[in-house]
Amino acid sequence: MDSSKTLILVVAALFLGLMVGILGPRMFEDEPAVKQVPRQASMPQNPATGPDYSLQINELKRQLQSNPNDYALLVQLGNTYFDSNMYPESIEAYEKSLALKPGNPNVLTDLGVMYRRNGQPAEAVKRFRMAAKADPTHLQSRMNLGVVLFYDLNDPLGAREALEGLLKVYPQGPAADQARQLMADIDKAMGAH
Repeated sequence: MDSSKTLILVVAALFLGLMVGILGPRMFEDEPAVKQVPRQASMPQNPATGPDYSLQINELKRQLQSNPNDYALLVQLGNTYFDSNMYPESIEAYEKSLALKPGNPNVLTDLGVMYRRNGQPAEAVKRFRMAAKADPTHLQSRMNLGVVLFYDLNDPLGAREALEGLLKVYPQGPAADQARQLMADIDKAMGAH
């Protein structure tokens, strides 16, 4: 396989890993059920930006006015801002929820993703490490940690260490395969220096 095909496969695998890190935490959230704010059947969409979450955001904010310390509502607001690509707002909502109930690895991972997208990779790394410490089996935080350390902070040794930690917990499966591929890329990059 030539290097351009390998690069495409690596980028696709990393994208998949990042998406697992982004979407996975909310798919397996173990928090109590929250009264979901209903989405409009035909949510207005702008082809350039996607769905309009403003109605949902406004409803969540309205509910929080009467109970500003409702952990589940704050997480849901953070998730809605996340889906809306409103990074600072999502960060604020997640930070407020974690102040009430620290240590949720799913919320910490989503918060880390938002910090990364907001151009704050060092803050992202802190949250991914906190998530992995809170739950040593938390796959998404470990994968995201390796990706951000390598690609954003130019720390191949730290990235390799994070991925080795992932492989200790998950030695087999698609995530393990992605981690091994990223480690091979890290090794190549380190050999090139």
